[in-house]
Amino acid sequence: MARRRYSKKNQLVRLIIGAIILVVAYFFYGEISLEPEMNYGSNQNDDGYYYYTYVSDNDYYDGANGLINEALKQELHEILNENITRTSYAEAKNFLANSDVSLDDDTKVYNVYDGVLAPRTWDSTSWHREHVWPNSRLGVDRVTESERSIASDLHNLRAVTPRVNSSRSDRFYSEGSGEADTTEDGGFYPGDDHKGDVARIIFYMAVMYDDLTLTNDLALLLDESDHYTPDGARMGQLSVLLKWHKEDPVDAFERNRNNVIYEYQQNRNPFIDKPEYVHLIWENMAIDDLTQPEEEVVNYQSSLFMLMIKEHVYDI
Repeated sequence: MARRRYSKKNQLVRLIIGAIILVVAYFFYGEISLEPEMNYGSNQNDDGYYYYTYVSDNDYYDGANGLINEALKQELHEILNENITRTSYAEAKNFLANSDVSLDDDTKVYNVYDGVLAPRTWDSTSWHREHVWPNSRLGVDRVTESERSIASDLHNLRAVTPRVNSSRSDRFYSEGSGEADTTEDGGFYPGDDHKGDVARIIFYMAVMYDDLTLTNDLALLLDESDHYTPDGARMGQLSVLLKWHKEDPVDAFERNRNNVIYEYQQNRNPFIDKPEYVHLIWENMAIDDLTQPEEEVVNYQSSLFMLMIKEHVYDI
């Protein structure tokens, strides 16, 4: 019994010593922070909205801190275009072999819409280059292999199974469920596992390029008379894409793809890094609407504090 009392007392002493050391380091040296890091995240509330976080100084998005609506959209446009390195449509074959690589099998690419794993090396038959925002709706001519333009933007290109690519054609996106398929209203459903990815690519394009427009107008989306012209540079349906953005959250594949493309093209998809920006630009929300509740922050801080204490105590 005496031995047990000694053990408990010893643990309490260790806990107190650990807490004192942490507090001293925090206040005097600033080496330990009990605040949650203000960085990229994808936590959502019960309604699917992503919580807002500020970024640190000199971060890729530091100029966007505190901005909403058109001001945020314009700032992101400038950030994305500042140092972009254009790649050709031909070069995209090699780049996509790296950006779209499967996280489960690095000898394969992960095809959009159906999730098929195809041989990573380009052979022109296993997978094609899909324009998520269709080439015919970009307001430019059909892309050529040597072209370096909006039509060769790597963020908008995905590896795709040829059969599915033909079925999708240049249809706009529309609501559905289950696997990828055409829809009764003339659109295309990208599949449950791909709809969020598609939405975030479309949002990137709408911010990256000023001449592109998002709409819910089915009559305009069904009108093919002005394809490959500036008047036809529109895509949708916006309301559906906003819904998908919440229902299919950012995943590890998207994050890895974003990082790889950044190495080649020197710009990022902000809606993968900062998914809350979608709400601030297209859903007329304020930063306060997306602020994480205080009790959740407190719980996070408490958990982090106890974890740090435990890790330190066991090192004593």
